[in-house]
Amino acid sequence: MKISIFTLLLSVSLSCTAQSAQEEINQQVWTPFTRAWETNDGKAYNAVHTDDVWRINPGRLLIGDEYKKMNIERMTGQQRDRIIEFTFETRTANVDNAYEVGYYRITDRSEDEPKYFVGRFHVALKRVDGVWKIAQDWDTDEINGEKITAESLQKRDFIHFQ
Repeated sequence: MKISIFTLLLSVSLSCTAQSAQEEINQQVWTPFTRAWETNDGKAYNAVHTDDVWRINPGRLLIGDEYKKMNIERMTGQQRDRIIEFTFETRTANVDNAYEVGYYRITDRSEDEPKYFVGRFHVALKRVDGVWKIAQDWDTDEINGEKITAESLQKRDFIHFQ
């Protein structure tokens, strides 16, 4: 009986730690990430990434300053008429590291009919000086050679972090 009570308490403790970490990640990463992406603010966008971040897209790997310099150059500070939302498949965290897998949906509202751009992401996060940051960011618009579509994700609940 002692083992099962210990196991139960450990499970509850780890679950609370993961939930608390996810709440912190939402506040420290996803909310400022969303705000920076939607306002096209390269400096704020870079602030949610570690100094040695790995940014991976199919066929391309950018690390640290190379990625951050590109963000400053392409993110001009002009408001976008687009929003970005997320839905998660897996969110796993311990005290200082986390790994999240999910989908993003970008809605372009610049024309009469909204257009959607979707993809899957894998993000590794780490706590740096008490603040969660993205250490590795990988995304794609295909799974096993099949294009991800807005229709294929329409049953998922997306979150717009504000």
